[in-house]
Amino acid sequence: MNIENAIREAFFPDGSAPIEDEFIEKNTDITWLPGKIDLLGWVPSYMLWCARNRDANGNLVIDHTVNALAEYGRSKNPDIEHLNFKFLCNPKQRDVVLNFLQWCLTEELLVDKEQVRRACKNWG
Repeated sequence: MNIENAIREAFFPDGSAPIEDEFIEKNTDITWLPGKIDLLGWVPSYMLWCARNRDANGNLVIDHTVNALAEYGRSKNPDIEHLNFKFLCNPKQRDVVLNFLQWCLTEELLVDKEQVRRACKNWG
């Protein structure tokens, strides 16, 4: 199964639409979106964008998404709403996030590989 299908099955099993690419391309860093957001919808949308656009001129989105996942993985307190994505995920979803991070290491992406490895440990 490819990473895009895995993300869709884990986070959008009802076929709901992820956030549109145009919005993500204009707002490259999910951690700086204003207001309260539905992390279970938004974060996987950014992950999907990365999987679909890895060869496009979108390295900022990929870099910011990896950074966000690293922060979410490090969080120890589920009560901090803007960092509680890991705590909202069920085991299957956490596995998909880990698989996504591992996928980032196997693709020719411009990411901080050491940061991705540390994030994998926190999500594993």
